Amino acid sequence: MGLRLIEAKLYKGVAMPNTSPAELFLALFAGPARAAAIMGDLAEMAQARGRVWFIAAYTRTLFTFTWRIVLALFVADVGRQLAFDTFHLYMRITPAAWRNATGSWIDLLNHTGPLLACVMSTLWFALFFALVRYGRRDAFVRLTALVTAGAFIAFLAIPWVSLAAAAATLALACAAFLSHSWRKPFEVLAWTGAAGLLALAAFTILSRQFLSQHPAIAHSLSSHPLAANALVFSFQGSLLLVAIVCSRLHKLLLQPRTIA
Repeated sequence: MGLRLIEAKLYKGVAMPNTSPAELFLALFAGPARAAAIMGDLAEMAQARGRVWFIAAYTRTLFTFTWRIVLALFVADVGRQLAFDTFHLYMRITPAAWRNATGSWIDLLNHTGPLLACVMSTLWFALFFALVRYGRRDAFVRLTALVTAGAFIAFLAIPWVSLAAAAATLALACAAFLSHSWRKPFEVLAWTGAAGLLALAAFTILSRQFLSQHPAIAHSLSSHPLAANALVFSFQGSLLLVAIVCSRLHKLLLQPRTIA
């Protein structure tokens, strides 16, 4: 009887084996055990309702598990861009005299500008992404917010204020690492930041190498939409890696384990 039921499901095209791509994809968001149970229920109900109902029900189920992630990615991308737009506005309306000053610590900030830009891009993206996904009470979100604020003030290169903010941010990071209750959020933030730095650095190097080899495209990206879109998608891909690392580590280190 069980064999006949399985054959009937296969012939109707509404049931799939446990290792089907649809179940594996659902398991990325719902977990393996929950995905298997959901797929089993959908396949069983689809016997009476048909394949069209199965596809619609699967799509609705997938949406319930992914809508928050999609929203978090959108808010993170927009929030990161707004943060940098605010910084560029700040640079335009503030006097440049102190930014052109000389000094050991000012030279240090100037030389580390590209690195700080990658750090800020990662931090702002991770902050908005985690805020939507996990809420403002999450320990990782609170730690990321504090580090982002301190790093952003350091990024503004305000005399002495930025140096103090950078020192305070480093002290906060060290305190979180040494704290028993904040060490795991710090580990998630550290590995997420490392992934962002590596991805953005790789994107920067590859894009500069590509543009150096194609100077005509570099002078007029607007006339080469394919090249321009390739650069945009590459940059967005580096940010997507940040979201993936952040989600996986947050689930592994900060979320309670569920017993199947």
